[in-house]
Amino acid sequence: MASTACKLWVVLTLASVAISEVHGCGINIRNSCPYTVTTCAQNQNNRISQFNLGPGGQQWLDFGSACKWIAGTIWASVKGQCAAPSSGSAANDRNLANLAEFTIGDGSGSDFYDVSNVNAFTIGMKIRVLNRVGEESGPSSVGVDYRCGTPSCIINDIRGFCRGNNQIVSLPSGAVSCVNTDGTNGRGPTDGTRIFKNACPTAYSYNFDDPTSTFTCGTGSNYEVEFCPPNGSLNDE
Repeated sequence: MASTACKLWVVLTLASVAISEVHGCGINIRNSCPYTVTTCAQNQNNRISQFNLGPGGQQWLDFGSACKWIAGTIWASVKGQCAAPSSGSAANDRNLANLAEFTIGDGSGSDFYDVSNVNAFTIGMKIRVLNRVGEESGPSSVGVDYRCGTPSCIINDIRGFCRGNNQIVSLPSGAVSCVNTDGTNGRGPTDGTRIFKNACPTAYSYNFDDPTSTFTCGTGSNYEVEFCPPNGSLNDE
């Protein structure tokens, strides 16, 4: 009996390894909003993929055994069309959206990811690690775990939040976006970007906001990007 159990354990272990090798790593996109989200995904130099996810809908991005997705971006289209009409590789409305950004498998052994409000904010978003490879966890001096941690940003009252020289944009689709006017100008923190940072401490608020906004986990990890997450805790697992 013990011998049979041992053989079964070996078979299951080998099967698990084989499945891992076949499927590699990837990102699950989950829509927890009560409405359909036009979801966009693109990495460097690749055509934009579009997924129309209904409430509770999910989409798996499979990177195979190579576990590689360089300069990858996931966002919610506020215009209902991810790619510009003129080109499948040019974004239609990424400048009006907050982003989930990834560099996976760059050869360093670590992945890098973040939630970015540098362009704008339009929808609640959270990134979490589904399975962790490497990167021993432990909170930093500011109480946030940047090693396989969970950045998020939820702003419920966008119109009330969007103050100063930040700009509200209302779309025919019904979406509302708060444009981070100073986010991409490279001038460092301003009154406008501090509004974003105060609301979402673990998300990028301007182009060089790296120390408090970049998260890392070992290559081979799987991730999830969730739209409309139920809460905004900094390291909600």
